Amino acid sequence: MRILNQCVTKCFALDLAGTAKGINLNRKGWENVTFQAARQQNSYPMPYPKDKDMETARNLMVDDQLRPSEITNLSLLSVMRELPRECCVMPDQHSVAYADITLPLGQGRVLPQPLLTARLVQAVMPAEKARVLVVGAATGYTAALFAALGANVTALESNTRLAEQGQLFCQQEALSVSWVIAPLNEGAAGNAPYDVIYFDGAILRFPAFCAAQLAASGTMAGVMASPNKLAKAFIAMREPKSASSFIVTNLFETQLPLLPDLAAPITFEF
Repeated sequence: MRILNQCVTKCFALDLAGTAKGINLNRKGWENVTFQAARQQNSYPMPYPKDKDMETARNLMVDDQLRPSEITNLSLLSVMRELPRECCVMPDQHSVAYADITLPLGQGRVLPQPLLTARLVQAVMPAEKARVLVVGAATGYTAALFAALGANVTALESNTRLAEQGQLFCQQEALSVSWVIAPLNEGAAGNAPYDVIYFDGAILRFPAFCAAQLAASGTMAGVMASPNKLAKAFIAMREPKSASSFIVTNLFETQLPLLPDLAAPITFEF
């Protein structure tokens, strides 16, 4: 991986703007951070930050958020020190791109907080050349993260605007990611079976395509929502000798918006 020379040439605009207040970046981490997505606009109210600022922010994210929270995989930590998360958000979200918050991307979609992504990726940590499907890939951060770790990644996204943003990001980072623009509940059969199916947003049930597109020894990861209860991050594997049942391990409680096309209860229960 390489550190960017000019963020201005590598960051791309989204439609949703927001405001950030009360940011205090220091060795204790991000403090007093609030973010409100409040308006639509086409202007760019904040300048692109300097690369050195973002390099410092990435290191603070790793050292003050991830490592103290038992993110120990050295390859994962190394990639997250270098992958420019700020290029997956709005220009006026750059200053909070590495804060421990979820950032809105518009139309109900978000970029999950760094620690949530790190914990789930570490839980499934694919082998090199493993086939990974990222469902709801949005602007491409998690798909790029898996690709930088050596996986063969398919990014599935139903929102054309977000998918175009993600494609540009992966191209600029010289990461090979195959993008599929299609409804999320269809999966991406063309590159199946997958060793890992990763949901980059919350779901209510496993969609039907998982039975056909998950490899026999494959693993799924994501966030499972439940009415009137806190959502839970999970990993899941097939039950032995079953094509459509999964053994689910809940990891921790969290919050994340539901992915489109996967919001209605469908198919498998557990």
